[in-house]
Amino acid sequence: MKNFRHAIVVAAALIVGQTATASAASLPPPPPVVEPIPIPIPEPVAARDYYLRSYIGITNQEIDDFTNVAIEAGDFTIVDHEFDSSPFIGFGIGMALNERFRVDLTGEYRGKSDFTGLDTYVDPGCGPGVCTNEHTGIKSEWLFLANAYWDIGTYRGFTPYVGGGIGAAEVTLSNFKDVNLVTNGLHWAKDNSEWNFAWALQAGFSYEISPDLTFDMSYRYASLGDGVTGKYFTYDPGAPQGLGATTLEDIVSHDVMIGLRWNFGGDSCCEVPEAMPIPYK
Repeated sequence: MKNFRHAIVVAAALIVGQTATASAASLPPPPPVVEPIPIPIPEPVAARDYYLRSYIGITNQEIDDFTNVAIEAGDFTIVDHEFDSSPFIGFGIGMALNERFRVDLTGEYRGKSDFTGLDTYVDPGCGPGVCTNEHTGIKSEWLFLANAYWDIGTYRGFTPYVGGGIGAAEVTLSNFKDVNLVTNGLHWAKDNSEWNFAWALQAGFSYEISPDLTFDMSYRYASLGDGVTGKYFTYDPGAPQGLGATTLEDIVSHDVMIGLRWNFGGDSCCEVPEAMPIPYK
């Protein structure tokens, strides 16, 4: 009887084990494990910002020397030559290639500047002293440049930069006269314009007033080439007419400029990579 009870317990245990195994086999598989992936980080792209610019400035100009056929043929001493300062105004359009480099095209009108020069020579007609020729006239230019700049870096909102440009200058000389007060001599030259190769070096800083507006201030050294007058005439009908021109050699200008840049374009600075598929395990 005791053995019979043991047999019943063993049989019941076997039945319960088989039932549990069958129940476990009938359950669905566990869901896949989803691993979180980081949100895609926007990647910077080479946005190209365009800008319009306007500026004004003041010039401080000088020449290497001035000459004409009379000076070259005689024993003349150049005593002095100088320009008055003059204003200029310019406009341009440019593009920022990246955070450090930008380029632009500019055109400007450089206002009328008074020129004075003086030479002396020895002649018996001037008595015991020396003769003098006083040269006066007006100079103005149109200047067109293709420029490139390197923005060095931004410090507390200020961005210093250096740059340079090449282009062309139309130099106009007008109202030129050669007056000899001692001999009562007077010659006047016709107006004339000359196109020259021009170049410039520049250094300055900019300040971002807003994302769309930038203030700019700089110094520029500009080489404008030579200025040449028309031929000279005199009011004395008996004197030779159509004499050679006066040349102002190697005109350079030290310019101080301030202006504004209006920025536009390049609104989307970043792009988001395509979403990666979610891996399953």
